[in-house]
Amino acid sequence: MNGARMNILLVSHGKLCEGMLDAFGMLVSSCENISAFSLSESGVGDFRIRLEAKVAELTDEGDLLILADLKGGTPYNESYACFLKDPEHIRLAAGLNLPMVLEAGIAAMDSSDLDAIYKTALEAGAFGVQGTETPDESDTSNQEDDLF
Repeated sequence: MNGARMNILLVSHGKLCEGMLDAFGMLVSSCENISAFSLSESGVGDFRIRLEAKVAELTDEGDLLILADLKGGTPYNESYACFLKDPEHIRLAAGLNLPMVLEAGIAAMDSSDLDAIYKTALEAGAFGVQGTETPDESDTSNQEDDLF
């Protein structure tokens, strides 16, 4: 699958992953290689069947990075079962956040290197979690410049 399309699948409880995909689309012009798949009230069995079909579809096109909302939750656990079936072509990360999706999604537009994009997702996700401090009154820099 070298040189093939690189896909990203966002999985979550409820519509969190759909919101992430929507936000990605607002910030980046294209999101053709990113899809969202949510656990609904239809239950775990239905989710498993639909997820396995979606993963099979996406891995037929190339490598797949799955980004889950919560390690140990149903979307992650069912994704983990898919990962174990094809660890050469699937990577799985938990802790879904927008910086993770943005950086991985943009990287996947220019590269099909699964391990590099996986690493980018993990780093961006961790870096994206930041606390906010009260500005130091002695700081003379423009606070607006620090936003980005």
